[in-house]
Amino acid sequence: MTEATETTEQTAKPSRGAAAAAGTLGLLLSVGAAFALGWYVSQIYITRQATKAAAEQAAKQQAMMMGRPVTVETSKAAKRAMNPPQEFMGHVEPIEKTDLRAQIDGTIAEVAFTEGSMVKAGDLLFLIDPRVYEARVAQAKAALEKAKASSENADRYYARISAVDKRSVTEAEIDQAYATMLEARAAIAQCEADLKSAEINLGYTRITAPISGRIGKSLLKKGDYVAPSMGSLARIVQTDPVRVVFSIPDKELLQGRRVIEAHGKIEAIRAQLRLADGSIYEHNGESDFISNEIDSATATLAIRYRFANPNQFLVSNGYVTVLLSEAEPKEIIAVPTGAVLANATGDYVYLNVNGTAVRRIVKLGETQGGYIAILEGLSEGEEVITEGVVNVSDGAKLNVVNPAVK
Repeated sequence: MTEATETTEQTAKPSRGAAAAAGTLGLLLSVGAAFALGWYVSQIYITRQATKAAAEQAAKQQAMMMGRPVTVETSKAAKRAMNPPQEFMGHVEPIEKTDLRAQIDGTIAEVAFTEGSMVKAGDLLFLIDPRVYEARVAQAKAALEKAKASSENADRYYARISAVDKRSVTEAEIDQAYATMLEARAAIAQCEADLKSAEINLGYTRITAPISGRIGKSLLKKGDYVAPSMGSLARIVQTDPVRVVFSIPDKELLQGRRVIEAHGKIEAIRAQLRLADGSIYEHNGESDFISNEIDSATATLAIRYRFANPNQFLVSNGYVTVLLSEAEPKEIIAVPTGAVLANATGDYVYLNVNGTAVRRIVKLGETQGGYIAILEGLSEGEEVITEGVVNVSDGAKLNVVNPAVK
């Protein structure tokens, strides 16, 4: 019994220690939680106080703004000539381009151009060794002369046999003489055709430029063998003028049609180009082609304009921005773009009315040259705040440093 009791007491001692440790841990957790809650509450209080202070400061500033004039610059709303363009992506294409090909076989005797240079129609570009073809022309000429001699002899024989006493010759002999004469004349025609063919082939030894333009890389050098089956020898691309191809949506198409109808001429639409560096190309375009049907996949219509290109600024397969606008600008009320603000209610401007800022809702049009058209909301002559507008609120007093004179 004594041993059992001692064992029980020894087992109980560790249990009491564990319970004490657990109680201490619980107390620490409770204290930590209370501290965290207190810190969180204090942060909320600090944030609210800071927000309240900021709101009070803003209110004070607003009150000060209402009482203290805001320095601004103004400009009177006036009509301006505006014709803002519609923009489209255009692709530069040559009006003409051609691949040079050999019509006969032979050896290249001369390459008569510099790769990448400008050539004129008729310039010699390649020369195929002409000696074989000159010999064939000479043979054809000799055959022609022989045929003419035979024909002349046949003509004389027929004339003689036709003039003799009919009792001396038979009808068959006369018919044979006549047939021989006709065959000799046909031989002349055949030889003339052979000579023409030989001369054409001789002409093919000179490969000349069919159009004026810039020639590309030569695929053959002097001494190379060439044949018709070898394909293109070089390509010439016309550079002046060129055309620009682009597509416009059906909505813009209708607008353009109405402008053209109103003025009675297609020149009522002005076509300009913006180059890759942002500059406006100096030459305007001329209408060259308008497709007769809209692409059902894109709802756009293909259009082509022709542009002069004397300085080679427009390069084949390059991309430019096409600007279409009315050739005759419209007079419309406009203000500097910096005068217009926007919020959830829409676009608006501030007016100077007897030294007080008055907010006015407006309806905007297109932008051009730093000015934006005002379709509704402003009348000509009203004084609009253009500088310092971000510091203005509705009803604020104004200190105008440059009163509008118009």
